[in-house]
Amino acid sequence: MPKKIKKLWSRDLKEQMGKPQGAIMAKIINKNGTFFFDAEDGTAQVELKTWLETSKKNEAHPDGKMWIKLPKNNVTNRQYFSLDLFNSTALINDDGDLEVIVPVKDTPARVLGSSTVAKSVVDYLDPDQAAEYTELVETAVEAFKEAKANSKKKKPEDMTREELEAYIECLRAGTKYTVTGPKSYVEMFTEEQYVRFTELQAIAMENKANRPKATRTGHKLTDEEKAVRAEKRAQKELSKAEALLAALQAKLGDDFPVDEDED
Repeated sequence: MPKKIKKLWSRDLKEQMGKPQGAIMAKIINKNGTFFFDAEDGTAQVELKTWLETSKKNEAHPDGKMWIKLPKNNVTNRQYFSLDLFNSTALINDDGDLEVIVPVKDTPARVLGSSTVAKSVVDYLDPDQAAEYTELVETAVEAFKEAKANSKKKKPEDMTREELEAYIECLRAGTKYTVTGPKSYVEMFTEEQYVRFTELQAIAMENKANRPKATRTGHKLTDEEKAVRAEKRAQKELSKAEALLAALQAKLGDDFPVDEDED
């Protein structure tokens, strides 16, 4: 079993111990080029479709990045599974088909792109990384909001020892005691979470820097070329006006007004 899948399987197996009902894993199976999803809960396998994300074009994926689209509201709480990940981790099952084990998750899937998550980051991460980044940020933001609220409303009986000592010093000095609380949600991360947070940001920045850039065609016009183009435009407008005048003259015939000075 590939290391990554083995690690996920071991972690989720521990989390699911003591929950005999339902499956603790699901499978994505490739049968002769057609993908199927098996929830491993006794229900029938579901045929899957693939989706080509053309915005992910690069040297490795000249046409775009291919994803396997999973069933709506499935037990893994994933919407898509990378075809690259499937090909690199799939094993041959007893039926001779390629399959990948996908851990079941009890937590609901998070919605990406919320106001607390930088769109400039999640747009340049793959779905799993974007979900991880979103969870890190949203969890820290909720903790930050709670800490700020507590710092404003905290009563002496709810203070920690350090806060009480500072409060007493202020009372003795005749100054006002305030608890400012954390200044940013980043302060709510553990050391490990902060390291991962910065890693994901670095990945996003690298992906953004390496994204295909549109190439400009042509060259900057010289003054001579600009003059030639301007003359062509003027000649085109003149020819158009003369043609309109000739058509109008032909239509009106003898009624077309002629200047008296004209021979």
